[in-house]
Amino acid sequence: MQKKTLFLLLKISLSVALILWITQDVALDSVFAVITDSSGSLLILAFSLFFIGYVIAAFRWRTLIRVQDGDAPVFFLVRSFMVALFFNNFLPSTVGGDVVRMYDSWRLGNSKTDAVTVVLVDRFLGVIVLFCFALLALVFDETVAGEVPFITAWVTAGLAGMGIATWLFLKIPVSTMQRLSFAKNGVMARVGGILEKVHRSFQAYRQAPSAILRALGLSVLLQVNVVVHFILVARAVGIDVPAESMFLIIPVAVFIMMVPISINAIGVREAVFVFLFSLYGVQSVEALAFAWIAYSFTLLQGVLGGLVFALRREKRIA
Repeated sequence: MQKKTLFLLLKISLSVALILWITQDVALDSVFAVITDSSGSLLILAFSLFFIGYVIAAFRWRTLIRVQDGDAPVFFLVRSFMVALFFNNFLPSTVGGDVVRMYDSWRLGNSKTDAVTVVLVDRFLGVIVLFCFALLALVFDETVAGEVPFITAWVTAGLAGMGIATWLFLKIPVSTMQRLSFAKNGVMARVGGILEKVHRSFQAYRQAPSAILRALGLSVLLQVNVVVHFILVARAVGIDVPAESMFLIIPVAVFIMMVPISINAIGVREAVFVFLFSLYGVQSVEALAFAWIAYSFTLLQGVLGGLVFALRREKRIA
């Protein structure tokens, strides 16, 4: 059996096992009753925030593309995000969505290396803001910090590690990467060649601190939009966790769901939200209703992205 097939079967097995475990003592009809009785107006408002998020993300992406002396229509980037969500939802990993965005960056006229770099930087800015949200929330809300061992240390170490790694990568001379690309080992030479190209592409961002700050500000705005979306979903199903606590719950949940140990975080999502919300006295029924509505919204985004993908024309536009 191939490794990919084995890993896929393990992910499916873990998803099924987690779903069975988390629902074994829960009356599913009660969960569906909570979903049925949830506030339709709040859910519609919550779903509409996705489109605001697409626009914010598109402006951030365009800001980073402009650092590379390129440009892009915001509407094109919004459509690309939607198509990426389609691939994220209907492939067994989130890598497919990033590949779509890299491909679309290349379609705009960027080199392949620049196309890869701009998506990596875009991803990095989003992740680092999530880390900052979680760290700040831990300062003001000790509920989760007191229940999850060493969570403050994990978040702080993660944020520091990302900062140090970025600083080192930007400070390493290009000549060092060139020497690596000339390694006698064939694999090392190929890896070194790729790293050299990416490293050269990254240098543009060293010379554009104001653009990075703008992109970082848009990342903050985007993540606020994400948390507000989840607050509205929570209120729709009757979960009354303090808003400031959601700025901790959501980043922690998102980080855990990013770990590729199940199929599209199925099972992991339910377990994480049931656990985190239980720290605030929320019952499993409401937490599961929240998790399943959130996932249904994710799937609906994927369907809309699939429609956009079916209608768009595939050609290089620059």
